[in-house]
Amino acid sequence: MNPAPRNTLGILHTSFVLVELLNDLAREKLPGVPVINVVDDSLVGYAINRGVDAALRQRIKNYLLATADAGATVILSACSTMGEAVDAARGAVPVPILKIDEAMAEKAVTLGRRIGIFATASSTLGPTARLLQAKAKAAGRTIETSEQLCAGAFDLLLAGRIAEHDRLVTDIVLGAAPQFDVVLFAQASMSRLAPAIAPRLTRPLLTSPELAMERLKSLLGA
Repeated sequence: MNPAPRNTLGILHTSFVLVELLNDLAREKLPGVPVINVVDDSLVGYAINRGVDAALRQRIKNYLLATADAGATVILSACSTMGEAVDAARGAVPVPILKIDEAMAEKAVTLGRRIGIFATASSTLGPTARLLQAKAKAAGRTIETSEQLCAGAFDLLLAGRIAEHDRLVTDIVLGAAPQFDVVLFAQASMSRLAPAIAPRLTRPLLTSPELAMERLKSLLGA
């Protein structure tokens, strides 16, 4: 068996929704870097129903270890809900791990004090708010976060009712955005709506995929 290339990106997904988007971005931003995709679309449903408990943390750790064993030299965790489970596993995984929302959170705390966190899955809101507070503390800044759930949108997405999902998210974001200094999409799956929504806002709108890929370039030396 041939050895794995020196630079290989592993991506741990909790939905098939982002596989194509992130792989396309990787080809654009990290040319020549092979990608290993690991997908378990039962993880978010488990987290919504039972929380990120010890069993789920163990599953995430196992997947990260398996991704490293498959040859990944850097791993991207593509789900914000799993962020704290990823943090718990980092010491046991022999390669660097980037959470998809880390670079976005670091940028957000530099842009304003009042940050609106928009999500379609309730399980994402708490981890994202805690990540922002941690990044603000590390940067010596004080922020206020507000969790904005686009209720019902996640079920529409899973049901394939994409147009309805998009209208619902757009209406909620446009209605609530004026009260914040920064608007943040907590889930990478919402990022494709940014090009249509951002021009209609008067404050920054941040999404995670491209910022994460830029960070991965430095981690991979690509």
